[in-house]
Amino acid sequence: MKRAIWIVAGLLMCNLAMADGKIVFVDLQELFTRFYKTQLAQDQIRQQTDEMKLEQDIMKNEIEEIREEVEQLRADSRDPMLSTEVRSNKRVLLEERLVKMQEQEQEMLEYEQLRKKQIDEQNTRMTKKLFDEIQDNISSYSKEKGYEAVIDRSAQSRLGIQVINYVSISADITANVLAELNEGYEGITSENTDSGVNP
Repeated sequence: MKRAIWIVAGLLMCNLAMADGKIVFVDLQELFTRFYKTQLAQDQIRQQTDEMKLEQDIMKNEIEEIREEVEQLRADSRDPMLSTEVRSNKRVLLEERLVKMQEQEQEMLEYEQLRKKQIDEQNTRMTKKLFDEIQDNISSYSKEKGYEAVIDRSAQSRLGIQVINYVSISADITANVLAELNEGYEGITSENTDSGVNP
């Protein structure tokens, strides 16, 4: 019962503050997505991911060449048309190439794990830095305008349901903050934010 009273009291306080224009809302997710530095960071992550895939393709091709060689050596080592000595030499080469192939496969696996970890860590660092910059901008803008509080309207509950269902345009400062964040930078497109850095 006490909890319900506190919730009602909190809502009443919010309504009173909103009447004075002291509480405003911002879509933090939209700011992150449409911030030009997010797009630059995404391009950087995509480039590194592409470089990793290119290196993986080179390694895969090398492994495939060894695999083909192994198959040929395996066939030669069983070929009755060849002398015992030649077949024996082929078996020795076969074992060497098998070891080499396993080493290459292990090297590729380790490379993939290391690069994915590095890219993930960089993604996390960049995301935090971007959110810090966005939040600093929100704070400075709100202090300048004399707002008492700023609430993130993109917040969701644990069930994935929007916490705030409606915000009037006059109480939403997302566009104003975004304009400040992207001031002096041309070419912002919401379509160019489909992958890369993730919030």
